[in-house]
Amino acid sequence: MQAKSFLGEQRGAVRHFYATVIRGEVSDANIQGYLRATSQIEEIWQQIDDRLAALIAQGVTPWEAYAQLRYPLAFIRAARTLQVFVKELLAADATFDPQTEGYLPHITYDQANALCQQIQPALHYTLAALNDPAFVPDIPMPLVLGPRVEYGEQPCPVTHLQGMIGAAREVREWAAGLIAQYTNAVNGVTVAVPEEISTHIKALQGRLAQADSQLRFGTDFAGQVSQGQATPEMHMQAENSLWDALQSYFLLNQAVALPEVLRPGQPFPAVNHQVTAPGFYQDMRISPDDLWRVAAPTARSELRGTEFGTSEMREMWQKMGGILTARVQQYLNEVEAAVARGDAYPIAAMANCPFEPIYRTRRPLDIAGMTVPADDEFHWNFHHDDIEFTRRFGRTGSWQECTE
Repeated sequence: MQAKSFLGEQRGAVRHFYATVIRGEVSDANIQGYLRATSQIEEIWQQIDDRLAALIAQGVTPWEAYAQLRYPLAFIRAARTLQVFVKELLAADATFDPQTEGYLPHITYDQANALCQQIQPALHYTLAALNDPAFVPDIPMPLVLGPRVEYGEQPCPVTHLQGMIGAAREVREWAAGLIAQYTNAVNGVTVAVPEEISTHIKALQGRLAQADSQLRFGTDFAGQVSQGQATPEMHMQAENSLWDALQSYFLLNQAVALPEVLRPGQPFPAVNHQVTAPGFYQDMRISPDDLWRVAAPTARSELRGTEFGTSEMREMWQKMGGILTARVQQYLNEVEAAVARGDAYPIAAMANCPFEPIYRTRRPLDIAGMTVPADDEFHWNFHHDDIEFTRRFGRTGSWQECTE
């Protein structure tokens, strides 16, 4: 027994050295811990499906039954997508090199960790909605996939792309299956189907076809990358296309029960979110702790309460004179509405205080009196109290002290 244990320890030490020193990877133990904590997702999903089936069996029309359960359905499907995305990233890396199983490239670890951070909040909202018939979320809908982790111009590993492909294909099958399930239920009724329901089904099918095209495009590019035939630009295009496909399927899984989110130009209202007319914004005095409201979710989860985060936020608050200006309030409201419409989506966070989100536009946007072009990245520069946008901001893998 002692010899066996010793040999096992030696093999573990060799694998650890190979993965961390030779390959430069990090342990995935934290990610595995998150995944073990998500075992309830399947159970909760089944509860929602059972309740949905019971409503339809009682004679409730499918569109009314789905409407009653729209929030639990949206949030549990979001949680499941995040879970599968993480699992596929890990599986792709382990398949590529079994000797590094249990370890991940830094960018893959950071992406998986960022996604894991979103699973528990999604489950929280699922259970709240499932147990409260009057529940209305206090966050914009639809949910947006993210945050997306990038390291500047450094391309992600091929295994990262393969993990994205695996996740997109699985989530695509859910989207197609959920759309088919809903369509069959609607087609099976003996009452007249409202025109808006038929229009919604056509919109779902059209968006699915568009997402399939994005996935095919990204997969083809990824194939060239894996064969060493791609330029850095093509590598980035593969990653962008795969992410866009995943985001589209992520949206569709929510939209089956939330037809509002597919209506062009129609923001989905969220409780406690009021877009005030620009003329009525006023400068507002805030505390250092209030600044965490504008930080990206990853920054709040990783830095809030730490000595570094507390010190940086207080310094930023002092530079702002303890005032959140009227214009930044307008920006925050208008960006939230743009994200709810699907006109913009968060992709990263500023490394410097106040660690606010970076967004990318899907189409030209007028935000706080500025026009941001389509496919540009933008954020609010709190030092200059103005919008800053460019085709692509630089990236870093760590939080940094504020130098301005």
